[in-house]
Amino acid sequence: MVIVFIGLLVILNSLAGWIFSYTIKPFPSPFPTQPLFGNSYVSSHELGSIAITLVVLVLLFVFFRFTPLGLAMRAAAQNPVSSRLVGIRVGWMLALGWGLAGAIGAIAGIMVAPTVFLEPNMMAGILLYAFAAALLGGIDSPGGAVLGGFIVGVLENVVGSFLGTELKLTVALVLIVGVLVVRPNGLFGKVHVTRV
Repeated sequence: MVIVFIGLLVILNSLAGWIFSYTIKPFPSPFPTQPLFGNSYVSSHELGSIAITLVVLVLLFVFFRFTPLGLAMRAAAQNPVSSRLVGIRVGWMLALGWGLAGAIGAIAGIMVAPTVFLEPNMMAGILLYAFAAALLGGIDSPGGAVLGGFIVGVLENVVGSFLGTELKLTVALVLIVGVLVVRPNGLFGKVHVTRV
């Protein structure tokens, strides 16, 4: 799955660059330019991004925990054979999952584009941070991935303030390698043991 994801990412980025060119363009923020509440330390775009992220997380939690469609999608992802036996259309659930991932990716792109500017490869570093956060928290633990994201963000900024901004991306790579060597399931991931 990871190899297919990387292949699709390269293909889609190349197509986007071919169609729209690789020129870096500014993207307006959906939030006002003046800081909220007279706060000069955190911009209104950063506060708005945090609020949108929290709203999306709550909506996803409610969707996957309490709605029949969300439960069907979870069942299709965890055990496709049993899901088919109880009448769940696994192909449709997987297609809906890809669509939901695309919608969340679009929201993430809108929140990130004003700070990193708009170009086909703008999400490369962010995807690396997201992958490090998911590995650190646990791939199968959504709450762990959120906590992993906070840890990666804090570590990245602390290390960047001491060693310089050039090495900030290295923090994510070191975290990925360290987690895979020390604790491959992450902080909150479950160890799956199968009897042979």
